[in-house]
Amino acid sequence: MAMLSSENSVRADGLGHPQLAQKLIARIEREGPITFADFMESALYDPEFGYYNLEARIGAGGDYWTSPEVHAIFAQTIARQLAQVAGVIAPTGPFTVIEMGAGKGTFAEHILKTFQREQPALLKRLEYVIIERSAGMAQRQQNHLGPFRQAGMSIRWLPDLAVLSSGSVTGAIFSNELVDAFPVHRVVQRPLGLREIFVGWSASQGFTEIEAPPVAPALQQYFSRLGIRLEEGQRAEVNLEALRWMRQVAGCLRRGIVLTIDYGHTAADLYAPLRKAGTLLCYYRQTVSDSPYIRIGQQDMTAHVNFTSLALTGQESGLAVTGFTNQLHFLMGLGIEAAFETVDPESNEAAFMRRLLQPEGMGSTFKVLVQHKDMPAPTLDGLKSRPFFLDALTSGIPDNG
Repeated sequence: MAMLSSENSVRADGLGHPQLAQKLIARIEREGPITFADFMESALYDPEFGYYNLEARIGAGGDYWTSPEVHAIFAQTIARQLAQVAGVIAPTGPFTVIEMGAGKGTFAEHILKTFQREQPALLKRLEYVIIERSAGMAQRQQNHLGPFRQAGMSIRWLPDLAVLSSGSVTGAIFSNELVDAFPVHRVVQRPLGLREIFVGWSASQGFTEIEAPPVAPALQQYFSRLGIRLEEGQRAEVNLEALRWMRQVAGCLRRGIVLTIDYGHTAADLYAPLRKAGTLLCYYRQTVSDSPYIRIGQQDMTAHVNFTSLALTGQESGLAVTGFTNQLHFLMGLGIEAAFETVDPESNEAAFMRRLLQPEGMGSTFKVLVQHKDMPAPTLDGLKSRPFFLDALTSGIPDNG
């Protein structure tokens, strides 16, 4: 690491995790301005001081809520969808569930408990695989799920999908609020064309934003492929990592489905002029801001997912779209309403359950993309009622033959 002046050290101390800020400052002093994607990668995933390598701050007392932490009914309901998928894909023999980024391990806990109670035969042939790049998070998940492993259930951890052989998975690949936390490039449309936002540093101003022509041709190609031109002055995020991930997912899946739940939009909605400032947000102690250059390593950073690009990239890689809906319709299709009959409608428990379905919140903000490979399109209960179809994903996309 480059030596820092005392002035820079003092400045770094007020920006978040001081050692992480100093690492970023040293890199910029050494290499020059870095892409925002590189900045976000370090803030979230630095192996020593990144946000996701610290104690998970999810749920009550944390920085944000995820659906598995809101109520166990979320995982219990999806467990039934996975059991239906297993009956179609692999009615006998091994069935693999891969969970990408398992947080505290809460979703896995409730999936396995539901299988114990409702699908004991399936549980005997189930292999549950957690992909977790953070060694610290993986250790905490292993501690949390220790009783299941002691009971003889097959659970293993891998640092990356790349560890899996091509076409080695028969089953389901699941993620919840994974893609929104991939590092994104930030761009802005100017009269002379698209400009990328880089991050610089000065002792007097701290981290600064610098606009320059994009280094990677993929950024221009990203919008051309979608038939989208941003309005002058409009900012947006480009998640190239999501496209790489989708190709990787398709590559390791031999036969089965991919179930992606996240907050986001189709391309036409995501890059509409009404979102002129983009969608990048930061979460800290249940508060939201659009300031990524404070609390570095101490706050979450996310950007809304472009489901159109996920679907198109998946199709190019052998994944057909099974269906596209929102969390409200998906969980209702799986019969979540029946769970409300067993609880007091005025109770806190019922309030948390309703939170998963709220049309003005999680119910509509979170979208569900289901894709399948090497099989006819399965009929899934979660897609019984679906307000979106493939044409919603590809509306306005140029037909390039």
